[in-house]
Amino acid sequence: MIEKLLRNYRIKNGIAIGFVLLVLFSSVINSYNNYQYNKSILYVNIDKNLKSTVLNSKLLLNDTFHDRAINQNSITINEDRRNIKLLSKFADNLDIEYLYTMVKRENKIYFTCSSALADEIDTDSMTRYYDHYESATKTLLNVLKKGEITYEESTDKWGTFRTIFIPLKTAKGTEYIIGADIKIDFIEQKLHQFIQDIITTQIIIILILIILGFFFVKISRKELNEIREIKEGLDKEIIEKTEELGNLNHTLEERIEKEIEKNRKKDKQLLHQSKMAQMGEMIGAIAHQWRQPLNEISTGIQNLKYDYKEGLLDSEQYIKEFIGKNKKTIAFMSHTIDDFRDFFRVDKEKKEFDVLDATQGVINMQSAQLANYNIKLEFNAKKFNYIGFESEYQQVILNIINNAKDALVENKITNPLITIEIEDNTITISDNAGGIPSAILDRIFEPYFTTKEQGKGTGMGLYMSKMIIEDNMGGKIGVTNEQNGAVFIISFGEKNV
Repeated sequence: MIEKLLRNYRIKNGIAIGFVLLVLFSSVINSYNNYQYNKSILYVNIDKNLKSTVLNSKLLLNDTFHDRAINQNSITINEDRRNIKLLSKFADNLDIEYLYTMVKRENKIYFTCSSALADEIDTDSMTRYYDHYESATKTLLNVLKKGEITYEESTDKWGTFRTIFIPLKTAKGTEYIIGADIKIDFIEQKLHQFIQDIITTQIIIILILIILGFFFVKISRKELNEIREIKEGLDKEIIEKTEELGNLNHTLEERIEKEIEKNRKKDKQLLHQSKMAQMGEMIGAIAHQWRQPLNEISTGIQNLKYDYKEGLLDSEQYIKEFIGKNKKTIAFMSHTIDDFRDFFRVDKEKKEFDVLDATQGVINMQSAQLANYNIKLEFNAKKFNYIGFESEYQQVILNIINNAKDALVENKITNPLITIEIEDNTITISDNAGGIPSAILDRIFEPYFTTKEQGKGTGMGLYMSKMIIEDNMGGKIGVTNEQNGAVFIISFGEKNV
């Protein structure tokens, strides 16, 4: 009990610690995921804004502009100024830092138009038509080559920028690029604020867990003290009970031996009762076995006077045949007595015996009774030897055959049949009597359980059969129903010879 209480105490502490760690871990993971999610959302919105701005800016400068802009002298200063103001106003309305277009000429990238900040316009220091974009030439040439939208991020003295480059082509095939820059310093500010919020939340969670932990430790200490008090009480009780057990211990072995001996005697008595219960059936079987040979001897004796009148007794051949025939009949009767005597022999120790021959002996004893009820018995067997109690094994086979015979007779089965097969250390006995009711199939090996009318069954036969096979001989016995009737299976597993 104490071990259980201590184990429960440790489990509770373990669960509490695990819960705290799980909450902290989950909180950190959740915070990290929220950080990454918010960061990705910000970038997605920025990229959408950049792409939308660039695509809409196509309407400000038509295709003919870029077809002309391929020539360095085709755009006048006044037209360039108008385009700069037009793009600047458009970019300013959309919070875009710079919006610009570029063309490629002689493997170099040149600005064709670019927006400018207000102070750049005032000081006339903005990017002008056909300024060489030397710093980004390699990147932009690669954009034109791949023909894909490209995003970049860069940081300089003016801040951190997110840039988009979209490669386009006019109706006449002139390739150009529209680019746009947006300042993303505010993202870092938002993410920094978000991290501060996360840290604040974590501190609050830790404080809550510390408070809960304080109360939990207080309760746990109280529980531990109670467990210690119970342990002390139980230790005292154990000492007292140990002393009592010590006083009883010297008689315990004697009592156990008496109970074991009592159970042995009970098992022997049950086995004897079961065997004696079958003796009446055996006497009937002997009567059936002897009836025909006795009739043959009686008929032969009665015919002697007629044979005497006919003068046949003077024939030496006749006398030899008469004696030989009756000797054979008497030998059969003697063999029958031997079979029954072997059956009722009490085996005191296990010995090796032929399972096929032992089974055949039971069949020989029952053949006359089965024939009397027109019951056919089919026997298919392969020899194997086993170490056990032969007469007890025969008692099991006899019991199952008798049960099958009774079921076939009671159910008035047309063409009644019992089949016995021996193969792979397994004996299978089946009949076509219709099977055992499923409601009682699991109970037929119980002691004193019988399906026969009162006075016609002891309820011990199958119980003793199970005890003989499983307890005395180390095998297994079971029963199942198949299509035509019951099937008993006796298995001895691996050969023990």
